[in-house]
Amino acid sequence: MRLFFAIQLTEQAREKLRPVLDAARRAAGEGVGFTRLEQLHFTLAFLGETEKLDDAIAAAEGVRELPRFEVAIGGRGAFPGLGRPRVLWLGVTEGAQPMIAVAEKLCASLGERDFKLDGRPFKPHLTLGRVKPRGDRDARRALEAVPLGELARFTATEIVLMQSVLGPGGAKHETRDTIRFSGVGLN
Repeated sequence: MRLFFAIQLTEQAREKLRPVLDAARRAAGEGVGFTRLEQLHFTLAFLGETEKLDDAIAAAEGVRELPRFEVAIGGRGAFPGLGRPRVLWLGVTEGAQPMIAVAEKLCASLGERDFKLDGRPFKPHLTLGRVKPRGDRDARRALEAVPLGELARFTATEIVLMQSVLGPGGAKHETRDTIRFSGVGLN
């Protein structure tokens, strides 16, 4: 199974991002492969191929005690940078610190259970698209089409363990488990 933990967007947040994604897609041309709207999410930890489903679920139990929090989506950029963009992203203007806390707690617990993670610091972002070879110019046009300011807002109330199933139409994500935040308060 190809597994990852994520924070999913609410349907309302997705719908607010629909015109943003559409504008970026129109501006880019063929040089960028865009994420489908229904698959936009914040990846907290990518586990890759594993059969340790029960261990993954157990590792996530510790985040249950954390409080829910507000997330505001805004800002745009590229990894590793605009000079040679490979991944286009939308950022977080509010809620980054609580999201980082969730990811760090989760990753520490996964590490204790011998999951091999990439070790890079977590940077909250939504993957807007992946740049194809020689698509740098299209990538820059796509980012220029993304408006500045807050694009969407939602309350993060849970994390999900997702299975990515590869198929002829691309990856399909299926929820394997949901862990709701039960901590008091809203950060």
